[in-house]
Amino acid sequence: MGLSFKIASETEIHEIYEYAGVNRKEATNHDSEDNRQKMIEAYEHSVKFNAYFVCLMDDATLVGWVQIDKAFDYLTGDEIGWINDLYVKAPYRGKGYSKLLMEEALKEFRKNGYSDVRLNVYSHNEKAMKLYEKMGFKDVSKFMKISL
Repeated sequence: MGLSFKIASETEIHEIYEYAGVNRKEATNHDSEDNRQKMIEAYEHSVKFNAYFVCLMDDATLVGWVQIDKAFDYLTGDEIGWINDLYVKAPYRGKGYSKLLMEEALKEFRKNGYSDVRLNVYSHNEKAMKLYEKMGFKDVSKFMKISL
């Protein structure tokens, strides 16, 4: 097994897009016919602003990815690093690969000059929240809703 990181080529981007519907459903806990389309739209919007995917590879096999993006702090207007997407394919879960991808993402953000990195995670995704908390992320806001 030869694990390595690389910036996604067209080959990996094509595969990432193939997983987009499953990825969005798992991330949001929302099942809809347009999940794949909506996720690809989000990816492509971010790419317009220079976001890119860092892939974890096992030799030539794509294991998972993280999208390196940027955003702006709502209060200060400062540009911040933003993790737009983190995904590990189902057969590779439970092996610490999400943590490896997060560590690599933080290296990328440091290399790109960011000192503040944020992400959004849905409240049902307890495993992801535990990982992020272990890595030092803190809860900074709550996004709440009511159905009427």
